[in-house]
Amino acid sequence: MARAPVASLDSSEPEAASRPDKRALILDAAVKVFAEKGYHGSRVSDIASEAGIAYGLVYHYFKNKEEILATIFEERWTGFIEAVEAIGASSTSTEDKLVSVAALMLNAYRVRPEWVKVLVLEIQRSSRFAEPGQLRAVGRLFEALARILRTGQERGELRGDLDPRIACYVLVGALDIVITSLVLGVTRIEGGEEDERAFYLEVAKTVVEIFLRGIGQPPSTTQPTQPRGEGA
Repeated sequence: MARAPVASLDSSEPEAASRPDKRALILDAAVKVFAEKGYHGSRVSDIASEAGIAYGLVYHYFKNKEEILATIFEERWTGFIEAVEAIGASSTSTEDKLVSVAALMLNAYRVRPEWVKVLVLEIQRSSRFAEPGQLRAVGRLFEALARILRTGQERGELRGDLDPRIACYVLVGALDIVITSLVLGVTRIEGGEEDERAFYLEVAKTVVEIFLRGIGQPPSTTQPTQPRGEGA
């Protein structure tokens, strides 16, 4: 996701264009600090130290620690939602779209484990998650998924008698539990990056398979032979 540029105090200086984006630097540092110490256990001075900047400079960009956390959610979440919406706009089958969305959500932990940890432990399971702005942001995810399911119904790929809004809650809930198990260390993956990538793809396929077809045995294509009674 593109980061908002920060204007230099003197743009005529030759090194101005190469100066780091202090705002983005603060947000990246905050993610690391919140993931390591928790939101309540972190101080603005910890964020400044992690970012390698002066303590007072943090307040040039953010009013307080609460605003930093809210910004982390809003900006990082926006990029994620845009990726989900792009998947929904593709011409692939509904099942392929759902697998892609599930893999995207799971791979977020592989690529950005600290951000996902902050999202799960410091935002999603706190009163901050009930704030109007964050509810609207999360609502975009459900709307995007509901559109995918609704399109699948219109194509005849999914049952048409189920409410896609309720169905998407079920899918997100299943993926949320898997991601939480990773954040809490309940689920561990052995091996390198390729093993992780393969694991997340397999989990994504499994969750979507259960979501679409359930966990019961598929009906047999042949009828079982009935025992014949005496005298038959």
